[in-house]
Amino acid sequence: MKFLKRILRLILAIILVPILAALAVLIWLQTTQWGFAREIAQAEAELRFRIVQTAESWIGSNETDGTHQEIIDLYNSHEPLAQGYAVTYEDNWCATFGSAVAIQLELTDIIPTECGCERQIGLWQEMGRWEENDNYLPLPGDYIFYHWDCTEPGDCQDWSDHVGIVVGTLGPFIKVIEGNKDDMVAYRVILRGNWQIRGYGLPDYASK
Repeated sequence: MKFLKRILRLILAIILVPILAALAVLIWLQTTQWGFAREIAQAEAELRFRIVQTAESWIGSNETDGTHQEIIDLYNSHEPLAQGYAVTYEDNWCATFGSAVAIQLELTDIIPTECGCERQIGLWQEMGRWEENDNYLPLPGDYIFYHWDCTEPGDCQDWSDHVGIVVGTLGPFIKVIEGNKDDMVAYRVILRGNWQIRGYGLPDYASK
């Protein structure tokens, strides 16, 4: 009987220790201060923080209770409306969210508005503010694009299907805030250089 108890304790330890360790890492990632990977001018840093704070003001907005509609409405109120298309409440809205943040802060001269990820990448490229290097070390307020079907190492150049705004970095981790993540505004933590990173849109905050 004692032997069986020892075996059970061992099994529980094997199962619980990794789970508790993972939870500890998760708590650490969520509660630690995320910030800048390198020094920049104070005025630029403050503007980047305003972008992040504006995005975070919508944290938790979701499709279930309709609170995401405020974001869609703000996007649709902007003129000229990209592609002449008014986003519906049922559409995917990750790029719409990123655009709404820019609209809210009147920064559409340095952040192109679009409701489609790949079209927005094209606008970043036209502005000369696109970073193709997936291993780029981003700053808060940069726009990060993904392609979730990229499963092999190397430069991901496939059609982008999601976008978010960088909150900050911590070691090899990047914290991002995204619209339409599981149908809501929520955070994601991703490793720098992840295969599914399509690239980055880099607003010229220093020009403001």
